[in-house]
Formats: sequence, C-alpha cells, structure tokens
Amino acid sequence: MLAGGTALGQAIKVLASPILTRLYKPEDFGILGVYSSILGILSVIASLRYELAIPLPENDEDAANLLALSLGIVALISLLISLGIRFWGEQIVRWANAPALRSYLWLLPLGVGMIGIYHVFNYWAVRKGAFGRIARTKLNQGVSSVISQIGLGLLKLGPFGLLVGWIVGHAAGTGTLAVSALREDKEALSTISFNRIRYLALRYRKFPLFSSGAALLNALGLQIPGLLLSAFYGTEVVGQFALVQRVLGMPLTLIGTSVSQVYLGRAAVQARTNVQGLQRLFNSVAKRLTVLGALPTIALIIAGPSLFTLVFGKEWREAGIYAQLMAPAFLGGFVTVPLSYTFSVLERQDLSVVWNASRLLFSVGSIYLAYRLQLGPIHAIAIYSLGMSAGYFNLFLLSRYAIRSRTRVRDMEV
Repeated sequence: MLAGGTALGQAIKVLASPILTRLYKPEDFGILGVYSSILGILSVIASLRYELAIPLPENDEDAANLLALSLGIVALISLLISLGIRFWGEQIVRWANAPALRSYLWLLPLGVGMIGIYHVFNYWAVRKGAFGRIARTKLNQGVSSVISQIGLGLLKLGPFGLLVGWIVGHAAGTGTLAVSALREDKEALSTISFNRIRYLALRYRKFPLFSSGAALLNALGLQIPGLLLSAFYGTEVVGQFALVQRVLGMPLTLIGTSVSQVYLGRAAVQARTNVQGLQRLFNSVAKRLTVLGALPTIALIIAGPSLFTLVFGKEWREAGIYAQLMAPAFLGGFVTVPLSYTFSVLERQDLSVVWNASRLLFSVGSIYLAYRLQLGPIHAIAIYSLGMSAGYFNLFLLSRYAIRSRTRVRDMEV
C-alpha cells in the first residue's frame, strides 16, 4: 500500500517533467537543485532521528511524549537554521555559486520545519497502523507538487515556483496526519509532560548519537555532488544534472525499493537457516537486475541526447548527454543498492558505514578532481559517473564479503 502510494506520487512528478521543462529554464532547475541538496542534508536531522523511536514504546503515552520531543526539536533546529541564514547566508550563496538563491534562503527553515513535522506525524501513523492514510499523503504530495509548480510556472514566478512546489510536495498531508492524531489519540497526547520527555530523550539517546550521524553521512553522499557542481560550474549545469536525477533516479529508486523489500524478507530467512542459500539468492537477484536494467541503459547510451531533446525541449539536450554518461552508474545503483540490505540481515552495520563513507569519497573526489584538472562540466559528469560506478562496485564486493564472512563463521561452528 505504501509502495503503491509512493510510486503513484513519484510517477506524477516524472510525467509532469516535460511540462515543467517548458515553463522553467535550466537555471531555475539549478536553483531548485542547490536548494533541495541543502534541504536534503538538513532535513534528515530535523528531529535528530527521534521520530524513528515513536513506534517503539509499549504504550501510547510514551510514544506521545516522543512525538512532542520530536516536534520540539524540529522547531529548535528550524530556528537555528534561521539564525544561521541570518549570519552566514551570504557565505552560503557565494560558496554555492548561486546568487539567485539569495532571495529564497528564507524558504530553507520553512522547508526543514514542514518536512520535519511531516516525518514526525508519519511515524505516529506508522505506530497506529494507518498505512492507507500515509499512502494517500504520498499520492497527495506528488499531485500537490505538480499542481503548485505548474500553476506558479504559468505565472512566470521563476525559481520561486519550483521551490514552493517542492516544499508543498514534501509537506502535503501533514495536516491530515496531525488532525487524525489530535482527534483519535487525545488521551495519549494529554499525558505529555516535561519530565517524561526528558526521561525518554535519555532512554532513546542512541538515535541522535548514532542514527543521526549515519543518516547525515548518507545524505551528504547523495546531495554534495549537486552542491559541488553548482560551486564549480554554475546553476545551469546543476539544472541539467537535476533533471537527469529527477527523470531517471526516481523510477530506478522505486523499482529498487520494491525489489529491496522482497530481497530483505527472503534474505532474512536464508541468513537464519542457510547461508549458502543467501549466497545463491544474492547472485540470482544481481543477475536479474542486471538483465532488467541493461536495455534502458543501452538505450540511454545510444540515444540519450536525442531522447531528452524530443521529450523535454532543445534547452535540455545537455541533460541528455549527462544521462548518456551517467547510464552505467545508474545501472550500478539499480543492481547493488537493493543488495545492500545484506548488511542489515547479517547485522554488519559497520560495513554499511564503510560503504556510505566510500560513496561520499568517490562522489566528492571525482567532481573535485575534474575541477582541479580544469575540465569542463561534461568531463566532470563523466568522471563522476566513473566514481559512482566504482562506489557501487565496492558496495557489491562488500556485500559479498559479508556473506562469505558469515559462511566461514558457520563452517567453523560446524
């Protein structure tokens, strides 16, 4: 149900892209790319990951106090971001090489706050088993984002339309989830107290201490490339890059998520009963995903620029070149990211940290290397693709190593 709602919401965004590329310029998408990268880094720690603890307590009273704690932290983090923008906003704009972003920095704390509040109430709904309600909000997010961006684009509001649509899209459904919680769970929410909040903050302190760091590391690996491209090559390049991520990244992520869920369930059983079976499952999934992703990858390599020009307009031909160059990296991610759940079923979170750190190194290092060599943006994207492909190959090797290590341990036990 959740996957279906999310898939429909994301599909609407992808299908609307040919309209948006004719309402907004690449530079507008570039501002959105820089903004969403910064927001993507900040929003993962909006509540210091305490929202993940909401489903865990045995009673709703403790969960309600965790909800209040999470909302309080979201408000505090949003305030701190506002102060940071007030004092260092100009430095942020200069570092990102995005002068047009200066007028929209005030949207950052608003975006972090709205997304943070949504995540908090989303996990309360998870606790209550309201998956249908969550699925509807996921669909509403896609619809709200597209309607807002198209409507504001017709009014010729430039980057502001894309940014507001982005915030609306990520925060849509917050009111629905909040009202449902206030209406249906008044008794639990009435037990909120400062002393209980303080106790639970200490009880679940591992979430801010460890989960926040892991989430931040993951977000940096995903978002830093866009910021570096802006800093080194400008917002138009980021706009072309962002369109590729939007059009290709979302469908691959959705398919990969579905495969991940199935692989996780089957791999968990094999890890408990038959490690050799886990190895066979791993190899089978890797082969099938490679075959499934091969055809679109070949199509992009052969005709990427022509396809993007036809679908999105002449201004977006360069995005087609980027897609052509990045196709092998997308295939690598499509195949290996679902297999990364091997770390979870074998309880090798240490290898997961190694992988996230290596991805950050490969992504940052590749773009910085291109800049230091004074190469143009197309060459930078080519090197970035090679770096990410190497990172995904490293993920594949680490996953295989985790299985083989468990196999050796089982053999020694026997």
